[in-house]
Amino acid sequence: VANPDQGAAPASDDCPVSLADEAPYLLASAASLRDFRRRLLRAGRAREWLRVDMRRFRPNIVVEGALPWEEDTWKRIRIGRVEFHVWQRCGRCLMTTFDRDSLRRDDALKVLRGLRERPSEQGPGCGCAQSNFGMHLIPAAGFPAEISVGDELEVLERDPEREREWLQQHGPVWQLGLRYALGVPSRLF
Repeated sequence: VANPDQGAAPASDDCPVSLADEAPYLLASAASLRDFRRRLLRAGRAREWLRVDMRRFRPNIVVEGALPWEEDTWKRIRIGRVEFHVWQRCGRCLMTTFDRDSLRRDDALKVLRGLRERPSEQGPGCGCAQSNFGMHLIPAAGFPAEISVGDELEVLERDPEREREWLQQHGPVWQLGLRYALGVPSRLF
């Protein structure tokens, strides 16, 4: 299954997606969530700032210790003993506009769009640009792929194009790292 709006072919044709619609794993960074929440507050969206937590983005892997949006640069990683292809950014759907406790919609996605919207591979004017949060992962050796909270994440390879893009947005002031710890999604970061 491929999302044509993201433009990346799957790393493997025989990868089961279970309950996911594009990839079996979705990795998100606690630092990216903190940065997004900070931007919500700056944009005068105090209500959304209070309510946006990691549950809204539904990752099954959360990493601690990376820089905001650094996960965008990764191409291959190892978590514990399992190697993953970091396939593509996760284009976020309308479900991210719903508060998980009240089920009321809010405008958090508008702020995410302003921060993280990427044009579609189909070109401008198609109405299908993507607002991204998190990265899709596919286990390199197939399934089962067992990882645990507290496992170390090691960056094995970065995507040169995505790394250039990250450096343009965030500058060389931040130092890209190589090793991180998996965290547990919590209510607020």
